[in-house]
Amino acid sequence: MQYRCPKCQSPKIMPVAQAGSPAVRPVVPKSLVFLIPAVFILLLLVLISIAMWIFGDGAGSTLQVATVVAFIICVIAGFLFYRDLPDFKISMQGFMQSQKKWKCRECNHEWEI
Repeated sequence: MQYRCPKCQSPKIMPVAQAGSPAVRPVVPKSLVFLIPAVFILLLLVLISIAMWIFGDGAGSTLQVATVVAFIICVIAGFLFYRDLPDFKISMQGFMQSQKKWKCRECNHEWEI
């Protein structure tokens, strides 16, 4: 299947909900649920550390320890997601192939496969 709009060739497409049919959803691994917030927390801690070094007299030891702990959590969650990635890809491909109605987010064109 081509994942582009047949009218404008945009890759920005989304499935349209179909009434009466059960919603098939991809299986999202729990490691991804931990990885995304951990990356945002790590980013926030790094930005706070940089701001404290620029505008203050350096980041405190508590902030440095928290940043290292967040980094270790990101590495562990990233490794676990890497192990879950093949199953997630298969689940996502099954989800994409089960969808029959699609809509383009750019030109609002709807089509059915």
